[in-house]
Amino acid sequence: MIISPETFPEERRNDPMRRAEAIVFHILLACLYAGHAIYEWGAPGRHHRTDFACWLEGIGRFAIEVKGGTYTLDGDQWHLHTQDGRQTQASPLRQADDAAIDLRNEIHRNTGYKVFIIPVVVFPDMQPDPVIEEFAQRTNVKVIWGAEHLLTDLETAARRVGIDHPPTAKHIRNEVQAVTGGADAAEGARSGKPRSKADAATVEQMEVNGCTITIHHVERLIVQQAPDPTPDGGC
Repeated sequence: MIISPETFPEERRNDPMRRAEAIVFHILLACLYAGHAIYEWGAPGRHHRTDFACWLEGIGRFAIEVKGGTYTLDGDQWHLHTQDGRQTQASPLRQADDAAIDLRNEIHRNTGYKVFIIPVVVFPDMQPDPVIEEFAQRTNVKVIWGAEHLLTDLETAARRVGIDHPPTAKHIRNEVQAVTGGADAAEGARSGKPRSKADAATVEQMEVNGCTITIHHVERLIVQQAPDPTPDGGC
């Protein structure tokens, strides 16, 4: 699998708050599945960034939230338990669902394709919690306990949903480019800048009679022609 960026950010490697993300990052990096994952993807203009936007070739598309530590659900209140006590948290399931909607909308906005994104929450440090499990089953969010079998669990989730049109290699290339503004995936994911027509351009070079010709491909070219100065079109 290709992952962007290619290495986990150095400034986060020793951050205990990022440990769970680092675990999932390296599992995705080392997996033998064909696909692409973007660490910390966010839609332009949106504050929240999902931990991983992930495509698995022939399987499905995922918006993955990773939550390290121990969480509990009391009614509709989520709590993270730390050495300092219990901290109220935003719903991880809602975060994953919102991220899936953002990813789906961004792909549609830039490609015109309507695709299905599976929202997923991964709890690397937890055994199955019956309360959370029951609550998650009433939503469209998939919960994965532990990360040891992450890729198998993602594939199982996609099979249960029943993806009619799983992404091909071509789909993945086009969609990753679409949600990163056509720039480098890591930089595009972090900048959150909206895609521009200049970003969408691609460049090719070819040799013709010993000369190098550069060809620019753009999505759309609008040319405005000046009106004819005379009614009859004469000189």
